Amino acid sequence: MKKYFAWSVLILILAGAFFLSVFFFKDRATLLIRGGRLIDGTGRPPVENTTLLIRGGRLVRISSGEDIKKPFRARTLDARGKTIIPGLIDMHVHLIDPSLCPLFLYHGITAVRDMGNNLNFIIGLRDRIEKGEIEGPTIFASGYLINDRKIPYGAGEYTAVVKTPAQARRAVAVMARRKADWIKVYITLPQKLLREVLIEAAKFRLPVAGHLRRVDAEKAASWGIKTLEHATGIAEALLGDKIFQDVPPSWTISPLVWPRADREKFDALAELLVDRGVAVIPNLTLYHSFCLSPEELQARGHTELMPDDFKKGWLNYTHRKFPDIARYHQEWIITKTRLEEFLRLFHDKGGIMLAGTDTPWPYLVPGISLHEELELLVAAGLSPMEAILSATLRPAEILG
Repeated sequence: MKKYFAWSVLILILAGAFFLSVFFFKDRATLLIRGGRLIDGTGRPPVENTTLLIRGGRLVRISSGEDIKKPFRARTLDARGKTIIPGLIDMHVHLIDPSLCPLFLYHGITAVRDMGNNLNFIIGLRDRIEKGEIEGPTIFASGYLINDRKIPYGAGEYTAVVKTPAQARRAVAVMARRKADWIKVYITLPQKLLREVLIEAAKFRLPVAGHLRRVDAEKAASWGIKTLEHATGIAEALLGDKIFQDVPPSWTISPLVWPRADREKFDALAELLVDRGVAVIPNLTLYHSFCLSPEELQARGHTELMPDDFKKGWLNYTHRKFPDIARYHQEWIITKTRLEEFLRLFHDKGGIMLAGTDTPWPYLVPGISLHEELELLVAAGLSPMEAILSATLRPAEILG
């Protein structure tokens, strides 16, 4: 595994709710952590009473018990009663401002997959972090979204609009030359253009992520899509009438599809996704936020951690966008419930689920929102260990 799954950063979970990221100690010569329970992120059972030796921010030795002798001038951290896990990976973010980087690190997120951004900005930020010029999580970048139009509410600022197969191929080639790590297709891209993107991306060995609607998950999986963002395209594939373009494109996720999904089709679609190795990023934090009132959203807390521009934008969201969401409150609740039902079946059949948040979507604070996502995955049916794997081993396997 590459460094994003290395033990360069550890998290100590304190009494279930509070945690300390020891990346703050990475510039110190030596750190010895004694007595903690170790969860190594591979799915193996936890190991009690471990000792970890860290030099220059890198884990150099793990031992059960206390048989590692304290090096000269090493700092010792007592981890008794605490749990040590690897740095976490958020598989769906939009890191649109460098000021957000410390929030990820502080909350133990050491790598992120950026799923839509200005290409020059995100590649530059990724490379500066890689060179050590600024502190931040390792970034896997997709650059511009590929779509046949610009979608309002933010995404239009980083959309590569393509109308022909040649333009679709060119968009992929440009991002490949700029060394993007992923390609992302977006909501209203038609079938013929999506297929061109997949064919061209395969030439450059670039995986493709899909925020789908116009093309459903069944077709996209058959053609080679790698991940389904926000679990989109699944409900559309489960409709009997296939009529699903029932909300404006600016509604990036629809509350009117899952309530009409045919449960009898759940099994076959789940098996297809498993057989094709398609991973699902449920993004339950987002669906959960759509089920809340403006007051409940604002009461989630931690907004004080955000830059002022984000606070103002989030408040504006509750005034301008939220009334449209609230109008379909019952439909959002059904949507979340049906999605969780499908996810349980998909998981039981061996499906791959990855933790992602869509931060900084309003009131999804970088770092904190991933911990909330893990809690929601457990509530949806994953075990705590499986939830941890969805933000450690599983993303590392997908990222390569």
